[in-house]
Amino acid sequence: MDETRGRRPLRIAFWAALAAFGLAGLVPGGETAPAKATAPYHAARIPIDGMIDDTLVTSVTRRAKEAVETGHDLLVFHITSYGGMLTAGLDLSTEIERLGRRGVRTVAFVDSKAISAAALAAMSCQEIVMTPEASIGDCAPIAISPIGGVTPLPDTEREKAESALRQRMETLAEEHGISPALGAAMVTLRIAVVRAKNRDTGEIRFVEEDKLFELGPEWEKAGVVDSPDTLLTVGSKQALEYGIARHVVDRLEDLYDLYPIQGTIDLLPVTWSETAVQALNNMYVRALLVLVGLLGFYVEMHTPGFGVPGTIGLVAFGILFACSLLADYPNWLAPLLFVVGLVLLLIEVFITPGFGVLGVSGILLMVVGILLALPNLSRWPRTEFEWSRLYTSLALTAGILAVFGVMVWLLARFFPHLPILRHLVLAPSTGSDGSSHAAAAPLGAAARVGDIGKAFTDLHPAGKARFGNRLVDVVTEGDFLARGADVRVIMIQGNRVIVRSADRGEADAPTA
Repeated sequence: MDETRGRRPLRIAFWAALAAFGLAGLVPGGETAPAKATAPYHAARIPIDGMIDDTLVTSVTRRAKEAVETGHDLLVFHITSYGGMLTAGLDLSTEIERLGRRGVRTVAFVDSKAISAAALAAMSCQEIVMTPEASIGDCAPIAISPIGGVTPLPDTEREKAESALRQRMETLAEEHGISPALGAAMVTLRIAVVRAKNRDTGEIRFVEEDKLFELGPEWEKAGVVDSPDTLLTVGSKQALEYGIARHVVDRLEDLYDLYPIQGTIDLLPVTWSETAVQALNNMYVRALLVLVGLLGFYVEMHTPGFGVPGTIGLVAFGILFACSLLADYPNWLAPLLFVVGLVLLLIEVFITPGFGVLGVSGILLMVVGILLALPNLSRWPRTEFEWSRLYTSLALTAGILAVFGVMVWLLARFFPHLPILRHLVLAPSTGSDGSSHAAAAPLGAAARVGDIGKAFTDLHPAGKARFGNRLVDVVTEGDFLARGADVRVIMIQGNRVIVRSADRGEADAPTA
């Protein structure tokens, strides 16, 4: 490493001398040197690692902008990825291509793999450099089933998804001196690419097999590059032969031998905050936030006052809906629906009698908000990709509700008896004979026959009443009682705590 750095000033002087004599386009071995070598480059390395999604695109865009603003004119995109979202891949491709149009030199350093959307990112760079074990290609769009498996797309939907991507890959390939047929073969099946050889000159080209005749009678088929039933994926040796890769090197430090780089290549890594945002924007992490939020709200509704559980619930849902804003892809529809639904539900519980249209509408709006928030959809799905993400969200939501139901049962049955949690969760009271006089309400919210309390909400006829520091779900015998009215427990039937106005006395009260 020290020896390599020691030779760097000599290499820079060598490139400067070649530029001065107009010979910078020639290097030993017949390879073509980088086109711009009039002055040493100030280089920066931007890693593209892991899944390519909206959060990563925002991070790469920010780092590239920072690099350009600090005077870097050679950006090395260090790619090690199996790809990711189609829309994010197209956005990343556009951002990288714009850098080239603004005079910045862009190089893709493919280390190990550049598959799917990562291949698109690599092809967007002006040059591709690969390590010997690296591969690139397989850029066809796919759909993911709710259980996480890859599902085939029908022909019509596949063609709709592929058309823009295929056109993009063909354009990028042609701009960077690569055969457009190779770019198309990475995206679409049914394309056969062959090696065409000119009998007279020995020139080699790579074309679609059914277009070979268009080259003229002097061209003949000299081998098959990609068959119609496979997607083109090539290793470094093939990529170099086909003109996809400009160089193959053993390690990143070898870039100093390929480009006149001043000093060292500056690293612009992903920040810790971007890593956190990327993790929070994972659909399954969002699902966990929903579960925590629901449990927080549920516990808060069954404990006096407003405390830690409610705060945790609010924070969990706040993070859920803030994820898209933090990733610079705001989604206002999901939080709007959720908040409106929550307001309607609160109105139904604390203001209007009974439980009817407002309560049901509120719950439905909250569920729809969650469904759109999990995959971060800012609109009702229109494309096949968006529908597939919504299906995944439906499956996750169903799983969340199932786990929520199990957790509620555990809270009601076991948590009141745990030493740490029994101060938060109220356990049922028992009589002198050992029988329970408490309503088997969730979290052990308890009351005994004869207890007198106050209606916490209007009882029409169901609602909540407070007995000391206990908030209990109750129901009257049919009477409507206003909030604040004194009530007496007259009977407990299973989970039902039946009350009547305390003014009526308890002489004729039935027994449980």
